[in-house]
Amino acid sequence: MSDTTQLFILAGFWTMAAAVLVYFIPKWPVRIVVFVLVVGVPFWELPFGYYNFLKLCKEDGGLRVFQSISPQKTICAAYPFDFSAQSLLRFGFERVEAKTRTGEIVRYARNSREGDSQGKSNKIESEFCVTFANNIFLPSHVIRHDFLITRASDGSVVARHSVFDWFGMWWQAAASPILGRGGECRDDPVQAVMSALLVGSSENSAK
Repeated sequence: MSDTTQLFILAGFWTMAAAVLVYFIPKWPVRIVVFVLVVGVPFWELPFGYYNFLKLCKEDGGLRVFQSISPQKTICAAYPFDFSAQSLLRFGFERVEAKTRTGEIVRYARNSREGDSQGKSNKIESEFCVTFANNIFLPSHVIRHDFLITRASDGSVVARHSVFDWFGMWWQAAASPILGRGGECRDDPVQAVMSALLVGSSENSAK
């Protein structure tokens, strides 16, 4: 059962419990006020928060390609993704360059022994670099995590793969992760990004 389903079930049971509670209040105006407060205070964000979360997942989730990418044999893994550079050879690239935080370039080649380092320099040969930016805070308790393809020459973003975490209601966000969360929409960003670089991808495509 997903986090989102659990949240809606909880809201449903809470609403029924509130209805039972106010049933014993004799005056209708007081009933209405108490019911609105009991249900509204913990769950007033639910309709808009859920809609906003779904909208973000549909419109910005997954891989979005802003400029056409031709098939690549050599790519760059830029900081903070540089630590994974050697492992990217398994996707089929002939060479992967790790660009460290200081700008140093460390090269790994597929035809070398187990992808051993092929030396260091400060000049990058790849046309595109891959990196990531996590924990981008958005309204309504949503956090976005981006996996980016950038142009090595100027750092401009060529493609972006985004996943989203929704922390749900205000009390869930405040106590996270103890009281659960609203949901998530995510798939494997590495596979999608590496495929776009290895076989190429057209502009404005979404995967």
